[in-house]
Amino acid sequence: MPEPNRLLRAAREQLPSPSVPGEYASRADVADGVTRWLWETTRTRYPFDAHYVAKLERGVVRWPSSAYRAALRHVLGASDDAALGFATPASSSGPAVPSSFSAWQADAVVDRAVTATEQDLVPTSRRSLLATAAVLAGSALAAELTPFLWPAAAASPRRTSIAFTLAELTSAEEFVQFVRRWRSASGSVARSTAVAQLDFHLRRLKEAPSGTAETRRAFRIGAELADIVATMAWDEAAHGAAQRYFRLAAQLAHVAGDDALAAVALASLARQCFDLNQPADGLEVVQLAQYATRRTASPRLRAVLATREAWAHAQLGDAPAFRRSVHLAEDYFSEGLRDGDAATPSVRSLDEAELMGVIGARYRDLSRHDARHAGQAQHYIGRAIALRDLDRVRNRVFDLIGLARVHLITRQPERAAELISMALPDAAPWTSGRVGAKLRDFHREAGAFATVPAVRDVREVVAAKLAV
Repeated sequence: MPEPNRLLRAAREQLPSPSVPGEYASRADVADGVTRWLWETTRTRYPFDAHYVAKLERGVVRWPSSAYRAALRHVLGASDDAALGFATPASSSGPAVPSSFSAWQADAVVDRAVTATEQDLVPTSRRSLLATAAVLAGSALAAELTPFLWPAAAASPRRTSIAFTLAELTSAEEFVQFVRRWRSASGSVARSTAVAQLDFHLRRLKEAPSGTAETRRAFRIGAELADIVATMAWDEAAHGAAQRYFRLAAQLAHVAGDDALAAVALASLARQCFDLNQPADGLEVVQLAQYATRRTASPRLRAVLATREAWAHAQLGDAPAFRRSVHLAEDYFSEGLRDGDAATPSVRSLDEAELMGVIGARYRDLSRHDARHAGQAQHYIGRAIALRDLDRVRNRVFDLIGLARVHLITRQPERAAELISMALPDAAPWTSGRVGAKLRDFHREAGAFATVPAVRDVREVVAAKLAV
């Protein structure tokens, strides 16, 4: 039985349907696009239809004609044949290496990243593929990420190249630090600014010599920029774009030889899966990151990944597995920081307050299956609020909203309303993103207590701020 071409199907499912708004492209949509492009470029009618697309996706045909491959690359926005899972008969008879492997090689990673930033910088009225791309799930997502387990391949040697200067690299790293600091404190940095910086940086990477220490450092900087852009897109609920950038962040970090940073990008991707209520996918992504870094991860990185694993178990309602993961996270955290942790986002920011907040929020998720866990949620989130650095305003806002939602579960609506009133003054810079989404969750969940005066009043304020 032929091996299905999961990459081709995944590429189709990232393409918005031109015939059904809000859906991804059908096989017929792809076939129409292919035949149209072939006619426009060759003035020849080709017998390409949805049935042939099905054969390609089932793996019955692994190496279509050059004309078909060119058309499919154009329609699906692929940088090369390998990105669509196509392999020549000669290459397919060799060792069993996933066809998506080439997408994690240095040249392909940079090409795909440049394509992403180019599309993201198009004015909103003309933006299509990136902003509305479907989110990969299940086997399609797993196929994209599995090459993380293989060694990264360097870029092809270049006849001419321009090395990064120390000043360029330092300036780019300072920009990364600036954006991370200001997003936590005020949320004032626009996504377009970060995308433009990433686009400029990637174009310099295309000119850089292969395999040097400076180029590896530049790949690492690109990974951090891609992770920042992904988080911004996620905040804007542009989930297809966010997932693509999280994947690119992992790929750029892998090429840089920094698998800790790649694992953190995958942990962020898993968190997005949880936000989309796809806990099984998120768990698979986290376990991939854990396995890939099983020999090299520091205790603090293991703690980060254990909290993500607990997140999946909480959403799935598996209390014993959740508690095991929480205990592991606390044990790993207690081992302290190691060399290199300060250079890895999410790892360096996992202080005791963040650990308490994440665990408390996950106990809240678990309490939706069994309200007896709400007390633990209140304990952990309360500890997080007491320990929070005053500069981490956004995190504290999340804590307050999360704790308020727990008090709804324990039927303490007045206390819940009080906590939301405390959060609202500081929440203003982020109400268009995930903070706003959490406030909407509170507004919906508090509807059961709408007759309580304090809840009624705070729901009216939330509704006015968010246009609920």
